[in-house]
Amino acid sequence: MINVRHIFRNIIVPGAFRIPKTVSVNGSIDASVSGRIDGNVRGDVKTSGKLVVSETASIRGHIYAADLVVHGKVYGDVYISNKAHISNKALVKGDVNAMVLEIEEGAVVEGAIRKNVLPVQKTEHATEAEELKISAPADVAGPHEEEEQNTSWF
Repeated sequence: MINVRHIFRNIIVPGAFRIPKTVSVNGSIDASVSGRIDGNVRGDVKTSGKLVVSETASIRGHIYAADLVVHGKVYGDVYISNKAHISNKALVKGDVNAMVLEIEEGAVVEGAIRKNVLPVQKTEHATEAEELKISAPADVAGPHEEEEQNTSWF
């Protein structure tokens, strides 16, 4: 029996891009249409539509898309604004950020799973604060450090 859900999940609209399994891309892909990747990509993949990563595909970079279906391998963080589906044959080594996430039994996800979509970026202010905290003497506690000690549950 043919799994109708599987067929509809992998449909790509006319005008979408496709990378065959015999093609390797070294560089980022930025598309305004949906697409399917059967080959290898070394770089980020950005699309405003749906992206299908087939069983033969391997992506070494971050993925940004509206919808995502993964059957292959992804080595990087995933940022999906709508729905992500990770099949039982998929391997994702990176964080998955999606509004809706569907993971089949047997799928491998090595990373955090979050419901937000925006990538987490360090600011210069946070980096400077971390440096100051590290370089401050251990016996002198600033006002922020005292506040943390007073509100501790331990």
